[in-house]
Amino acid sequence: ASLALAGGAGLITCLTFVWFSAPDLALTQLSVEVVTLVLLLLGLRWLPRRIVQDDEESLKATLQARGRRLRDLLLAVAAGTGMSALAYAVLARPQTNPISSYFVDRALPDGGGTNVVNVILVDFRGFDTFGEITVLGIVALTVYALLRRFRPAAESADIPRQQMDQDGGIPDAPDIKSTVPAGSMMVPAVLVRLLLPIAALISVYFLLRGHNQPGGGFVGGLIFATSVILQYMVGGVYWVESRSRLNPQNWIGIGLLSAGIAAVSAWLAYKPFLAALAWDVALPLIGHVHVSSVLLFDLGVYMLVVGSTVLVLVALAHQSLRAQRKAAAELQAAAAQTGEA
Repeated sequence: ASLALAGGAGLITCLTFVWFSAPDLALTQLSVEVVTLVLLLLGLRWLPRRIVQDDEESLKATLQARGRRLRDLLLAVAAGTGMSALAYAVLARPQTNPISSYFVDRALPDGGGTNVVNVILVDFRGFDTFGEITVLGIVALTVYALLRRFRPAAESADIPRQQMDQDGGIPDAPDIKSTVPAGSMMVPAVLVRLLLPIAALISVYFLLRGHNQPGGGFVGGLIFATSVILQYMVGGVYWVESRSRLNPQNWIGIGLLSAGIAAVSAWLAYKPFLAALAWDVALPLIGHVHVSSVLLFDLGVYMLVVGSTVLVLVALAHQSLRAQRKAAAELQAAAAQTGEA
């Protein structure tokens, strides 16, 4: 319920951006909400279940739990009300000389693009964006390293009923290397697999148009990462990784390298770090093509977002493999004991 409310708040924020004619921010907000909600749901799978108290301590424990919830509710209401009031005060304040007019006027002459939001991110404050994607890559690698040593609680390591075949009321562990995971539905799985190339094309489309129209590397990367997450959800870890050549660590490294090359290339033209370079190239059968170093920087953002998101997903998905291996080992041990008896 809490995650559903958080997702609803993000959706309302997305609609607010649409209402105020900010489609670029709306696309980013919607993509972030989808990816974040899915990853949080996958992470909740490994949290321990609530501990049931004994009858003697149930009353005291219930009162303490209600007290904590009331405290959390008051803090949440106070924080939400305060932030809403602050946002309203800032937005309702009359602006005599807004700085936005400068970016609107200088986006095309200085940045070479008509999408002001994207030009700000990759040109005017490109160094901030470069630092942010670097932090994103470091965080993804850190999460992956931590989850490699993570062992979930014993009560949450069992395979859910939805992922087990039922045979006479006795659950059997599924074959973890099976082509079709237990409990999977073929029709949604086929449809989701067909969506992968379509989503990849859409993500590239948003990447290429981002400098002049709503889109960009961040939105495109999240769209492609969402399609990969869906493949894991319907196909399982072994099915995806046996057919995929997507190495998220390489994507993170190549993305940072691509953004760094785009940033340093400005020095070759005796321009400041991260300054945009543009060329008009005449190609046969195609005509004149406008090429900019901003596209290389945006490509780095795209690859790093895909790599970071998929890396966290892989770290969470491999926890399911450990649970399945544990269940299979327990069944094999039980079968061995039965045979010996």
